[in-house]
Amino acid sequence: MEAGMMMYTFEQRRITPFIDQAVKEIAPYAEAKGIHIEKEVNTPDLSFYRMDGDRVLDVLRNLLGNAVKFTPEGGSITIAANSVEGGLKVSVSDSGPGIPKERLALIFEKYVSSDQKKGTGLGLAIVKHIVAAHGGKVWAESTPGKGSIFSFVLPS
Repeated sequence: MEAGMMMYTFEQRRITPFIDQAVKEIAPYAEAKGIHIEKEVNTPDLSFYRMDGDRVLDVLRNLLGNAVKFTPEGGSITIAANSVEGGLKVSVSDSGPGIPKERLALIFEKYVSSDQKKGTGLGLAIVKHIVAAHGGKVWAESTPGKGSIFSFVLPS
């Protein structure tokens, strides 16, 4: 990716089918932990946005996979999408343990994880790269003990 060899195929697409696909794929893992996943697509007919659907699906898989990994049994995850000024915002929130403030600023860097025992620290770096290639931005908010919210915006 850093060498610019990752190919993108940008098309005007809706986000909803990709959210549905990512949730469908992660559902068995969530169900095994008794985690409830809720979708909140606030605009019934979200507009078309310029995106590489396969790469956006990779982003959604990564964010949902992390949410399931870090959310304790019986917890909950919400994936939300809505139109915002200048683009499309997608957020994945969880009821996990949260991320300490000192780690939060670093988690999108390579080989950094909120919990080194649970991953390589590459997933969020890949998310950051893909979102940036779309001209968007990604960020995380978290309160230890109250969960985390990972969000990205794709421009109109």
